Amino acid sequence: MHPIIAKIGPFIIYSYGMMVAIAFLFGIFIARREAVRKNIKPDLVYDLGFYLLIGSIIGARIYYILFFGLKDFSEDPVSIFKVWQGGLAIHGGIFGGVIAGIIFSKARKISFWALADLIAPSIILGQAIGRIGCFLNGCCFGMPIKPLFGMENHPTQIYELILDFAGFLLLWNLRKKVKFVGGLFLLYLMAYGVIRIIVSQFRADNVYLWNTALTLAGLTSILMFIIATILYIKRRHG
Repeated sequence: MHPIIAKIGPFIIYSYGMMVAIAFLFGIFIARREAVRKNIKPDLVYDLGFYLLIGSIIGARIYYILFFGLKDFSEDPVSIFKVWQGGLAIHGGIFGGVIAGIIFSKARKISFWALADLIAPSIILGQAIGRIGCFLNGCCFGMPIKPLFGMENHPTQIYELILDFAGFLLLWNLRKKVKFVGGLFLLYLMAYGVIRIIVSQFRADNVYLWNTALTLAGLTSILMFIIATILYIKRRHG
């Protein structure tokens, strides 16, 4: 694990925070390129990106605290704000980002679905890059395995990195083929729901519900997939 990349005097560069920042910058670059293609003002992407960054971080942090670290954070409330050290849950980030996107679209009087389609490839590419930060930080680890290449646990961060990047390639290929507004974003939600269900089978940090084999991440992903599928069908035929 390499949670710290470098120390420059009193400043510490954390691998997790650095990869989140890189993911954000790549996402902005891709979204701006798409904005030009769709005749949307490119500068709008920067404003939208700010809303989404804040909303997704808040959502991801709240979700993580509620389901994974309530006791730890209650003992050290100040650590709630140290997001660069890790402790962000992707499902919470998606929910927070959606809320931020709705607020932004209403404030700017722009279609939420059009903006969602615009950033869909950026989101899943950002998630792929972000998993590198998880790997370096040592979080989101998998179940024990027979030692392989020095690893004693499933490299679930790498599994998701590969699947997320495949999802990005899929969405990038489909971005000109989906003919109704909102379709690409809903495909992203469906794709990520499936990805997370698969990866969760190998995660060691799952929260299990009601003393069953059903995990919180699995249930959330299933619900996300179902809702996205219903909306996809409704918008496609609406």
